[in-house]
Amino acid sequence: MEKRELTALEDYVNKVYIMVLLLVPGACQCAGITYTIEKVIGWLPTVSWIALIVFDCTCLLYLLIGIYFIRTGFEDNLVKDQKLKSGKIYIVLIMFTQFNFILYMVPSCDFWGFSFFFVILTSFFLDGKMVGATIVEITCSLIVSWIARSEVLLPVHNQYFNANMVNRSVCVALSLPTIWLLCYFVQRFLVNAKKDEMERNNERVQNVLKKVTYIAGELGNASSNLLETTQVESASTQELSAVSETLLESSQKMIDMAETSKTNLDELKLSSQSMEEKMHNVDDISNNLVGILSTNEQSLNQLLSMSNEVEKSTQQTKEVTQQLLSEASEIGKTLDIINEIAESINLLALNASIEAARAGEAGKGFAVVAQEIGHLAESTKDTLSIVNDVVCRVQNGTNNVSECMNTNALRFMEQNKVIVATVDGVRAMMEMLKESVSAVGKADNIRLNQANIIVSTVEINEKIANSIQNENEEFKNIANMLQGNAEEVLNITQQVDVINRMVKELEALLE
Repeated sequence: MEKRELTALEDYVNKVYIMVLLLVPGACQCAGITYTIEKVIGWLPTVSWIALIVFDCTCLLYLLIGIYFIRTGFEDNLVKDQKLKSGKIYIVLIMFTQFNFILYMVPSCDFWGFSFFFVILTSFFLDGKMVGATIVEITCSLIVSWIARSEVLLPVHNQYFNANMVNRSVCVALSLPTIWLLCYFVQRFLVNAKKDEMERNNERVQNVLKKVTYIAGELGNASSNLLETTQVESASTQELSAVSETLLESSQKMIDMAETSKTNLDELKLSSQSMEEKMHNVDDISNNLVGILSTNEQSLNQLLSMSNEVEKSTQQTKEVTQQLLSEASEIGKTLDIINEIAESINLLALNASIEAARAGEAGKGFAVVAQEIGHLAESTKDTLSIVNDVVCRVQNGTNNVSECMNTNALRFMEQNKVIVATVDGVRAMMEMLKESVSAVGKADNIRLNQANIIVSTVEINEKIANSIQNENEEFKNIANMLQGNAEEVLNITQQVDVINRMVKELEALLE
């Protein structure tokens, strides 16, 4: 629920109600604290502790009651009439009790001056009755106290006593009624002036209302026109909003596709780098293969040369072997001759034995046999010489064969080394060929991936081109809408001019 706006007078009463209900008990409480301190110091030896404690407690109680009045005195942000009346009575009673309490408790001939302070506090309410009651009670209290405790509350009886009493009386008699008159005149004439001003304002308000009624009709027509224009503008705005959302979604899609295209291009870049690395690897492998093939070619040429040399050596070995075979056949023939000689010797020996047995001591036959044996010995000697030559030749041939075999063995060993090196080179070449094939396969896969990415990027670019074309169409629609909105804005401007003219008329009426 909205709070009612307060008038200046109501706001003033609210603030005065709070201030006086706190200030009057607070002032009494301050007086009680001051007197208590003076009592402790020893400045008030005749003041009773019991009376001082009772005074302090009553001041605290009055302050709590004032807070209670404040907390319960408002309704709808305004002081209740009953609470305001009760608060005024409460303030008057506090002043009567506490003012008299101090007069009879504390011996001070100057306390009468505080009467003006209490009366001024009540005058804030602008209530003449309240101020009058306060003046009467304080005046009566002063007169009674001056009579009852003249020795304490009145000036010293000297040559100035009468003058001081007259001055006091005149001060009280003039000041307190003056405060009441001030409150009376403020209350009466300001309130009446306010009422008269309100009546004049009512007449002016009636005239203004008539004019405002006419202007309100005109404003109603202008508002209807503005409403129609606003509805058209609202529809255009909604359409623009929808188009803007469509453009936003399209832009977002284009951004996503651009990101995808960027990602694809990054992948293409990485693929190109990988392809370049693979091609470098293939190039290096190819160069290594060329070097190995060159080395293998040289090894094979060397192996071919060694094979030719081995072939020649083998041919020589074959010829030596054939020669050995021929020599061996001659040795066989020689052995046959030796065999025949041996048989002949055996026969001669047999005949010699027979002749020797037959002749006995006769030696002619034996001489013949001996002669034949001598011839046979010579023949055997010649044959042995021939055999010796043949054996020498066989030995020489065997040595040649042995040397050829050793040479062939060394060449075969070198050939084996070359062959092993060639085989190792071929194996290394095969490994490199495998790596080259693998790299070529990977490069082919990368190429296929690049081809797919290129196709995807092309499709995305086509979609982006289509989106841009659609956005161009939407921008054309927006341009048309803006042109229509410009016409509507011109119409609104005319209506605003009409309303401004009416507002000026209202301002003139208000003036």
